[in-house]
Amino acid sequence: MRKAIIKKTMITLVILLLVSSSCTKQTSDAISVDLQQGNNDLLYSSFVDKLDYVHLKAGKECLLTGIKKIYFDNDTILIQDSRNEGIFVFSKGGDLISHINCRGQGPEEFLDDDAVAVDTFRNIIYVYDMMSFKINRYTYDGVFISSDKQKFFMRDFSVVDNKLFAFQPCINKMYKRNGIWSYDFGTQKDTTLLEHKREDELFECRSTYIKQINDTIYYYDRNNDYIYAIENNSISTLVKLSLKQFIPISVRKVAAPNPNELYQRAMIFDFCPSNKQFLISYFIFDEEENYYRYVMMNPKTKDCSVFTELVNDMDSYVVSDPKIFCINGNTWCRIVDQEENSEIITLQILCLKD
Repeated sequence: MRKAIIKKTMITLVILLLVSSSCTKQTSDAISVDLQQGNNDLLYSSFVDKLDYVHLKAGKECLLTGIKKIYFDNDTILIQDSRNEGIFVFSKGGDLISHINCRGQGPEEFLDDDAVAVDTFRNIIYVYDMMSFKINRYTYDGVFISSDKQKFFMRDFSVVDNKLFAFQPCINKMYKRNGIWSYDFGTQKDTTLLEHKREDELFECRSTYIKQINDTIYYYDRNNDYIYAIENNSISTLVKLSLKQFIPISVRKVAAPNPNELYQRAMIFDFCPSNKQFLISYFIFDEEENYYRYVMMNPKTKDCSVFTELVNDMDSYVVSDPKIFCINGNTWCRIVDQEENSEIITLQILCLKD
């Protein structure tokens, strides 16, 4: 009897060890991130080679209030306004070329520019209206080209080689589709690349989901804190993060969780890729002084560090907005604090170190 008990105990221990080992193995490739561990400032001089500036001549007639998205072409700068004032097209010298804000319900119009994508190779601007599921195409001069109706709701999208890549991170049964899929404008066929399968998560923290460098699209999955890369209609996982301040699934099931359940929890606010590194910023709920933390990460080596502030130590220009825009694999962009009644919007161009 005693031998049987010992044998049973040994078997149980072996099973527990195997389970423990399996769990460790499953999470060993994830990078652990504790946002409370960072106490230092992230200085520009540690990752920026030089700073350049572009001055957009907005003028008194320009309705540009803020920047939601920005695209740099060879000789053109395209900006989606952050308060639904449409798309503004500037020359590289900062002169306003056109303003696309075709409001209405006509075939050439849109009710809202909920999401915008730009094909800088074909010089086409795509505007998505969530209310009508419609995508309109325009030239840089604002001339209407054509319109496409989409079957599924999406939060954001990008266009590469005449294919639309749709992103719908919300896990909610009211939407017929979630995850990532591609849509070929020519064949009008769609292909699922990633599907989020979990119970409804009604809580949303509006944040940046995608960034693009040439033909590569980077997607931050805020449901699991994964970063994916999409190339040639295929998707791969670049980074898995194990965020200590992760909001539990049980809390995300309701649209408006109890503030106590969100206290000191965090969610992605923004991320910016480059050829060498990722810079990710997180929003911490109910943080009294500083709502943001910054994580600088090398996706190849998996090395990362947490910082409390992003500080320009290279010149006197002040940038308060934590948002960072990706121009290309070697260049990022931020918006300099604007003086009151100024007719100039200044873009700070961060030329990254090799």
